[in-house]
Parts: sequence; structure tokens; C-alpha cells
Amino acid sequence: MGGAVGAVPNQDEAHYTTIPNNTKSSWWRDPCLRWNMMHCIGLCGTLFFNGYDGSLMNSLQSINAWQEYFHHPNSNILGLMNSSGFLPGLIVCWIADIFAHYYGKRLTVWIGSGFAIVGALIIGLAQNTGMFIGGRAVMGIGVQGTLVVAPALLQEIAHPRYRSRLSGMYMSIYYFAAIISSSVCRGTHTLAGDKSWRIPALLQVVGPILTIMLTATCPESPRWLEKRGKSAEAKAILAKYHANGDENDELVVFEYRQIQEALLGEELNAQTKYTDYFKGAGNRHRLLIIVVVSLGTNWVGNGIVSYYLSPILNTLGITDSNQQLDINVGLQTWNLLCSTAAALAIDRAGRRLLWLTSTAGMLVCFSVVMALSAVYAQHGQHAVGTAVIPFLFLFFGFYDMAWTPLSYSYPVEILTFSMRTKGQAIFVFLQTLGMAVNTWVNPIAFNAITWKYYGVYLALISLVLVIIYFQFPETRNLTIEEIAVIFDGDRAFGGHGGEVMMGGVATTTIQHDGDLKKGENENVEQTSTASV
Repeated sequence: MGGAVGAVPNQDEAHYTTIPNNTKSSWWRDPCLRWNMMHCIGLCGTLFFNGYDGSLMNSLQSINAWQEYFHHPNSNILGLMNSSGFLPGLIVCWIADIFAHYYGKRLTVWIGSGFAIVGALIIGLAQNTGMFIGGRAVMGIGVQGTLVVAPALLQEIAHPRYRSRLSGMYMSIYYFAAIISSSVCRGTHTLAGDKSWRIPALLQVVGPILTIMLTATCPESPRWLEKRGKSAEAKAILAKYHANGDENDELVVFEYRQIQEALLGEELNAQTKYTDYFKGAGNRHRLLIIVVVSLGTNWVGNGIVSYYLSPILNTLGITDSNQQLDINVGLQTWNLLCSTAAALAIDRAGRRLLWLTSTAGMLVCFSVVMALSAVYAQHGQHAVGTAVIPFLFLFFGFYDMAWTPLSYSYPVEILTFSMRTKGQAIFVFLQTLGMAVNTWVNPIAFNAITWKYYGVYLALISLVLVIIYFQFPETRNLTIEEIAVIFDGDRAFGGHGGEVMMGGVATTTIQHDGDLKKGENENVEQTSTASV
């Protein structure tokens, strides 16, 4: 794998994929899996209203009536309009973690969705710039709050056979929403008066409403219930949604025992505080990944295109409103197709291969975009400017291979239960901070130095690629409890070294890194057998 990356548990040994389970092979043919899938899709809806909002801000800049209503906002005001949707996350993320700790993840998702509904109404009914910015701030409270808990709850309730693909699809929903948003704007931009932008703005309420509807009967995290001493309820939920109510099902027994052992290990190791991220090589390793992925989601070149496509197209000589909206719709459709394909291939291709291929491909494409933009700026040849567009599509195709399906799922799955929402709070805080700075600075910097600004992102992509190569371990085909062994070794599973419980016997082979000191890769093989 290269460098000091943690080794992967032996895939030849028995694990959850070989354990008998009281479900049908296809989820659509099985009652409990259909409910499980519906709730997980509902949790993915938290990215639906995030994606709709992100694409909306891009599309509104191409609608003349919106520009006129808000007096053609300059780069500073435009940056504030964009970043106001993210700034609340700097505070809300910590509140969401605390609330989820005491009251559960499910209720936190519902409350966040409620804030998103109110924010959407304020935006759509805005009478001035201040009201528009205020509406985006309220929307941001809902969006950023749900992003802390929804990805974690999804992974904790999903059937293990579908966990990776569902969590990978979480970010793909963003583009599904973006297509709808950009298409609505394309269809309404010729309407007379304010309707051209108010209609798509008000339609933002659909996403959070659907989320609340689809998660109305969603179960609470079995891990949260077990942690709160509600063992019977925790096991009942696993049985109901993973085995059609059979509490003696071998997979249910396997999952429940893993949860017990993992929580015991966390209790023994006292992993309950934010400061624990600085204690031990495993948690420091996790923190590095969280920092890189959270900042990288918007600082690897995509941020400048995602929120400022219209200004970019203007610099390339493509100024027609219809053309800009058509390109936006096409780009979002392309993103959906690529990210969905990547999400479905996560377990076959593996996380590490996707991360490396994705980031290396982005580096090449962005280099070409910068070169073509420079030539167009110097010579003004329309054909050169047009040639940038396919490379922007290729850039996002590579971005969608890993940064879309793995940006939320990978950090969540490498975290232990007690540290999971805390890790997500750190993730959302850093992502929000990076996004707020990014969306505020980008229009100013891009307006000042145009294509030369791409050079900053080329340097950042190169740095991220090096970190991924040396520090991102493979985690495919493992339960979220088993992944802990890659980072913690013997400390995981209450000191049992990551043993996997199956029926009456626990047996597997786990390889893990030592303390990952000075780039050393000490693979220690552990085999354990114990009675359940």
C-alpha cells in the first residue's frame, strides 16, 4: 500500500458476508431491507437540500432578474451571499454533536430539517439583500447541523451488505438535487419579474420535507441505545431492520456482539472527549484524515467551479445566459452519473485506489484547464476558451470517483462510535470554515488575477495527493467496528484484537499497524478464537 498506511484485515477469513442472515439476497424483495433502505435514503436527503442550495446559488447568478433585483452584487456581496450559508456551521456543528449525544441522532436530523425549511422560505420571500443573506444563514443552521449526524446515523443503521454503497450514495444525492435545481432555474429564467428566481428558491423546501417524511419511522442508532443502557431496544432494532425480527439471527448476534465489544474498548480507553484526538497514534491518524478530507472537499479546485461557474464562463467568452445554464445542467448530470458509478464500485475497487486515481486525475485536468485559460486570456481565441469546458467535465469526473462518494463516508467509517459525531463536528467545522473562506475569497482573487489563481489549487491538489498515498488505509469489506483495528490494534474491541464473532465462535485474522511511528509499517497478525 505504500508508506505508513495501516494494513487491511485479511479478506480471506470469514466475516459478515459469509454469515447466514434471515434476509433475501436483493433488498427490494425483502420487507425489512426495504424499510432500512427507505430510512437510509431519507438520511441522504440531508445532502439533497444542500445540493439544491449550492446549485441554486450558481444558477441564480445567470438569471438577469435576480441580478437586477439585488442590484448586480459585486464580488464582496456575492461572496457574503454564498458564505452566509456556511458560516453558521462554525457554531452549529458543536451544538449538533452535544444534542445528538444526549437526545439521539434521529431527533437532531428532524430539527435541522425544520431549520432548513424556514430558511428556504425566507430566501424565496426575500425583499432585500439582508433578508436573502439572513435566509441563507438560517438554511445553513439546518444544513450544517444535519451534516454532523445524518452520515453517522446512516452508517449505524444500514445493513452491513449495503452500508458502503449507501454511504457512498450519500454525496451523489447532492448532484441529483443540483440537476433539479439547475433545471428549474433553466425553465424559469425567462418568466417575467421575480418569479424567475423566487420559484426555484421556494422549491428548496421540498428536500427537507421529504427527509422528515422518509425518516418519520427511522430507528435510533443501536450503538447510541446500547451506550445509553437500552440493550434490549438496540438488539430489537438490529433484528427488525437486519433480520426481519429474528433476534437469534447469526448476523444480528455478530453485529450486536461487535457493538458491545467496541463500546467496551472505547470505555476502557476513555475515548469520549475532543482532546482524545490528540492521544494515541490511531486517533492522531484519524484526525489527519478528517482535516485533509474536510478541507479538501472544497480546496482541491472544485470550489471555484461549483460556486462561480458563471464568472469562469464569462472569462472564457461564454456570456449567454442560456448557454451558461445549459452547461450547468449538463455538468450536474455528468456529476450524478460519475459519482453514482463510483459509489456502486466502492467495495470492488477499494477506497484507496479510488482516492489515488481521483486526485491524480484532477491534478492533470486542472493543469490543462489552467494552460488553456492562460492561452485564451493572451490570444482571445474562442475555440481555446471552449476547449476548457470538456476538461472541466473531466476534472469533475475524476473528483466524483472519490471526493464525492467518500468525502463523508470514509471519515465516518474510520471513527469509533463515541468519537463519531465529535469527528463529524470537527469535519463540518473545518469544511464550513474552508468553504466560507473559499466562497468569499474566490470571486475576489479570481477577479484580480483570473487564470493565474488556478496555480494555488494545483499546489494544494499535489499536497493532498502525497498525503493520501502515505496516510489513507484501505477499509473495504469491513464493518465499522472492524475498521477500528487498522488504527487501534489491540486497543479495539475491548482488548480482543478485533476478533469477529460468528455464531458460537469468534475467529478471524486481523493485521494492523503499530504506532505508525516515523513511517514504520509494523504489521502484526493476530488470530483469536473465543466462545460467545
